[in-house]
Amino acid sequence: ISGSEVSKQAADMILLDDDFGSIVNGVEEGRLIFDNLKKSIAYTIQSNIPEITPFLAFIIFAIPLPLTTFLILAIDLGTDMIPAISMASEQPEADIMQRRPRTKSDRLVTPAMIQFSYGYIGMIQALAGFF
Repeated sequence: ISGSEVSKQAADMILLDDDFGSIVNGVEEGRLIFDNLKKSIAYTIQSNIPEITPFLAFIIFAIPLPLTTFLILAIDLGTDMIPAISMASEQPEADIMQRRPRTKSDRLVTPAMIQFSYGYIGMIQALAGFF
């Protein structure tokens, strides 16, 4: 094993084109991927509340079940996945490189995201389904 092979294995980042601008491009791409994944996850989890509400109403109030589990699955696959995938290919926001770096404690799914997606957006969608 040569010295360069050992250094490549120990390195966190390897420049292949001797251009430090590649580091900036890599950081921008990483931030874009992180942002787009957060958007896709938030979009996907917000639809859980409106989908579970008819089942809860069926159990609690003994009303007829409006959708079967197969129809819920078809709705998920047909209407939720394509927009979630399209969010993964969005262009970067204008201020993506002006933001401070993320800390190691930053996560894709945060309590604030869960509260906003389930408690706010999900409830609005679920209530809108009854009217």
